[in-house]
Amino acid sequence: MKYFIIFVLFIPVLLFSQEQDLTQNKNLRLKGIVFKHEYSAEAKLNTLGFALAFNKGRIISYHTTKYYHFEIGYLKSFKEKKGNLVITGLNIYNKYSYGKRNYFFPIRLGLGKKIFLSEKDTEKGLAVGYSIEGGVDFGILKPYYLIVKSGSEGNNTYLETIRYSEENRDVFIDENLIYDRGSFFKGFNHLSFVPGIHINTAAHFAIKAYERRLFAFETGMMLDAYIKRVPIMVETTGFKNNFIFINVYINVQFGRRWN
Repeated sequence: MKYFIIFVLFIPVLLFSQEQDLTQNKNLRLKGIVFKHEYSAEAKLNTLGFALAFNKGRIISYHTTKYYHFEIGYLKSFKEKKGNLVITGLNIYNKYSYGKRNYFFPIRLGLGKKIFLSEKDTEKGLAVGYSIEGGVDFGILKPYYLIVKSGSEGNNTYLETIRYSEENRDVFIDENLIYDRGSFFKGFNHLSFVPGIHINTAAHFAIKAYERRLFAFETGMMLDAYIKRVPIMVETTGFKNNFIFINVYINVQFGRRWN
């Protein structure tokens, strides 16, 4: 994984040097129809979550596109375990994430540039390039609810649904009191926000890059940095939440180009 991350980070550098050679080739025969605009919907999967995005671009030349980017995603802590199953005194099968106190949904607004480095045929082939994009983040925190034991009488166990607070911190991380996670649809009246910035760099691969229909995919690295630690998990003496998130990602893009 370490070597893959290093490789991804240096992709734009390597590709930029190829771009210089390409622009110096005055005998390059360009093919296809020149469009002025494009849009695409995007599905992205990364090491700590996923996102859906929309891009609207202006095609500067056959090889250069500048675009606006809007994205909403889900980001988790590296401490979380998907489908966490814990045997407690109340339940054998639990689906909650132990220690989680907030869901985190980053909204990313950015400007980007996409450069193609290879000529391709109008009917077939793959155009290879790179993209660089950056902008601002508006991180949305939504409380993560737990169903916990509130008392018992005889053979009856009473349950209640709670969200994290400093007063109930001990209950929130006591596996003997936790029954399961609460409904996702609770807590939208208790949202909070964390601003930040982001930057992405990726290798870009497009099928029929100069045609009306747009289909492409990317693999690269993304970095999000926030003004404070994002309280996704309950902090302990040995663990603090992050304010910087680094992810490797892959995405798929579908869209159209027009004049």
